[in-house]
Amino acid sequence: MRCLLLYLTLAAGSMAHAAPALTLHYQERPPYSATRTDGQVSGLVAEPAARALQAAGIVFAWARTPNQRQLALIQGEATGLHCGVGWFRNADREALGRFSASLYRDSPLAALMRDSAWREPSANATTLLATPGLRLLVKDGYSYGPRLDALIAAAAHPPLRTSVDPVQMARMLASDRADWMPVAPEEAAMLMAPGLRLIPLADEPQGQTRHLYCNRAVPAEWMARIDRAIASIR
Repeated sequence: MRCLLLYLTLAAGSMAHAAPALTLHYQERPPYSATRTDGQVSGLVAEPAARALQAAGIVFAWARTPNQRQLALIQGEATGLHCGVGWFRNADREALGRFSASLYRDSPLAALMRDSAWREPSANATTLLATPGLRLLVKDGYSYGPRLDALIAAAAHPPLRTSVDPVQMARMLASDRADWMPVAPEEAAMLMAPGLRLIPLADEPQGQTRHLYCNRAVPAEWMARIDRAIASIR
C-alpha cells in the first residue's frame, strides 16, 4: 500500500511538471484546414503546422474556433497557450502576439465577382475599388495583405463587412448582397456558384505567407523550435 501511494504521488508530481499542452486553433476552411471524416485535421496549412509542432516536440490539441475568438485568445489576456493556424502576418498583429516562420505562400489574390457586376475579363484592385456602385465584401478582422488592406482603407466607399465564413460570403455575392470579394485562387473552386466568376487582379503581387499566430504566453524558445522544425520539413 505504501508503495502504491508513493507511485501515485510521483506520478501526480510528474504530471504537474509536464509541459503544458498548446491549443492549436483552426477554422473549417478548405483547402487550408478542414476536419476529415476520420476526425483528423488536414489542409495546406494544417498539415505542415502539425508536422512542425510534432518535430519540435510540442504537445498540442486541435480546437475548431472562429477567427474573432482566435484573435481574442491570442491578443487578449486569456490563460493557456494558444496558436491560430494560417494567419497572415502584419505589424498590428505582431505587436500583440508571436508569429512563426511561413507555413505556406498563397497564389496572388483574385476577385470573386458577380457576372453582371463586371463585364471585363480582367481587372485590378485599384480600378475595382474606384468604381462607383461596386460593392466590396470583406471578412471582418481579416487581412488581405498590406497592399490591399491599405487600398481598401483609402477607398472612397467603405466595404461591406461580415463575420461569416467564405462559403457564406460567396452566397452573399450570388444573392446580390455584394458584388465582389478578394479570394486566394486555392479556395476559389470551393466558392464558385452560378452567376459568379474568378477574375485575376493584374496589380496584385505574389501571395501572402500564412503562419502560426500565437499568444505571448507561448515561450520565445518554443517559437524558435517551431521555426527550426518548419525549416526542416520543407
